[in-house]
Amino acid sequence: MGDEAIRVASRLHGPQNVAMVCPHCQMRGQIHTKTVKKKKGISGGKATAAIFTAGLSMFATGLSRKETCTEVYCRNCTNTWLI
Repeated sequence: MGDEAIRVASRLHGPQNVAMVCPHCQMRGQIHTKTVKKKKGISGGKATAAIFTAGLSMFATGLSRKETCTEVYCRNCTNTWLI
């Protein structure tokens, strides 16, 4: 059952990172990490373009900017957080 749980978690939450320690349950070796893009605020350049194009550019690009961050998942306590 242990190997199957690691395979499932790796498929869903990215590869296992054995060096990290979970800040919630203090377990080492149960952490999976993957890179994700998260919406973060409004882009000033996109807002300016929307004003100049009477809002037409919003349909193509949207207003929010995206930031790359790391999503971390603990297999032991099932907590997920971003760093």
